[in-house]
Amino acid sequence: MESELHLWKQTGVISLWRYTEFRKNFGGWHLSADDAGIQSLLQLLNVLQSAPESHRTVAITPPSMQLLKVPNFQQGRAKWVAPAKLQLRVSSAPETWEFPEDLDPAQFTVGASYLPALSRALEGIPRGEGDFSIGSKKRGKLRLCFWWWLDAA
Repeated sequence: MESELHLWKQTGVISLWRYTEFRKNFGGWHLSADDAGIQSLLQLLNVLQSAPESHRTVAITPPSMQLLKVPNFQQGRAKWVAPAKLQLRVSSAPETWEFPEDLDPAQFTVGASYLPALSRALEGIPRGEGDFSIGSKKRGKLRLCFWWWLDAA
């Protein structure tokens, strides 16, 4: 019988990107998703929490011009990069927050102590909430910024 981890299938659109200039102001990762993408990520986090150290790979859609206007960094014209895939893992160590700059796949490992804030942030996107970040406050750790979804594409 297949485990829940292997039965999970991604739905919806999930966008993840990093800006390549002026990292002091807009550093870290940026995320937004449509309603189906949010539900898919929330389901995946639940499944991964039951299978620590396992991972699943999520397909990433580059942010559209319309989505880039939400943070409005340089009127949406700031240079950015986006991975094609995100490898998501829940760590058995509760305080883990690892989200390096790596692309293809981007790798995000999060501990249980961050999961409530991560879930709340994801749940807020369909309600138009965003313009904040979560993550480790330790120097050198990239945070995750959340933005509301504007795309109809």
